[in-house]
Order: sequence, then structure tokens, then C-alpha cells
Amino acid sequence: MRILKKLFLFLIILSVVAIAGLIYHRHVVEPRRCLSGEVDVHHPDYVKCGPIIEQNLLAKAQNGDAEAAYRLALLYDIGDRIPENRERAIYWLQKAEQANLADAQYVMAVWAERKYFGPASKELVLPMYEAAARQGHLNAMKSLANIYRTTDLEKHQYWMKRIRRHK
Repeated sequence: MRILKKLFLFLIILSVVAIAGLIYHRHVVEPRRCLSGEVDVHHPDYVKCGPIIEQNLLAKAQNGDAEAAYRLALLYDIGDRIPENRERAIYWLQKAEQANLADAQYVMAVWAERKYFGPASKELVLPMYEAAARQGHLNAMKSLANIYRTTDLEKHQYWMKRIRRHK
């Protein structure tokens, strides 16, 4: 009889632990799952991963990781899983651009054209696109070819040749 009571108590404790584990996994997302990409847009924990990804990228960006700064800027710009924050987006994009990251240079030019920084001008945008294009950024090359299409045929042809060689 005493053994039965112990077995019954053990089964109750085991059940409580199992239920607690299910509740935990239903409401708490493990950071490694967010950071590994295991939780995609269709996963129920997708929104919960936003702050985890933000903190991970922020720590890396603060330590000088230009790619993390770039990804953090896009995260803040889009407001994907975290609140949109244009000021933070611009700050981190500038950090990535200062590190000569081609993607950041290109996005900086696009944002300048969209007037994120105030009135846009070719004098402001062209050097940004050119910096990215010189590093082989295809979309920057296409943007330059398009800009020069009506203003400078020689430069337009130069960037069109670079585009063809890039493919």
C-alpha cells in the first residue's frame, strides 16, 4: 500500500512537471530557435522573436559588426516584430555605411531618394550609389545606369557594361 502511494505521488509530480513544460514551451520561445531562423513568418512564435533578434543584433552592432548594424537598421525601418523607429534605423544604417558595407551604402542612397534625410538631390545620392556600385552592388549599378540614362550617355553606357559583366 505504501509503495502504491509513492507511485501515485510520483505520477502526480511527473504530470505537473509535464504540464508546466507544455505551458512554458507554448508561451516562451527559446532564443536559439529565433536566432537560428527556425521560427519563420508562419510560425506562431514569429512575433515573440522580434525583441530577441533585436537584442542579439544590437549587441553585435555595438561591438562594431557592420552587417548586424545593417540588419538592425532594416528591422527598425520596417518595424518587423518590433516597433518601427526611423531615428534608430538611420543611426544604425549610417554606422554600417561608415564601415563601407555595400548594402548599407545602397540603402542609404535609396533612403536619401525617398527623402528620409530631407530634400534629395543628385549631388547627395550619386556618391552613395557609386560607393556601393564600385564594390559590385548590382542594384546600385542599375540605379546609376538609370539616373545617367538621360543626363550622361557615357556614364550610362559604362554602368550598363558593368551590369552585363556582373551577371
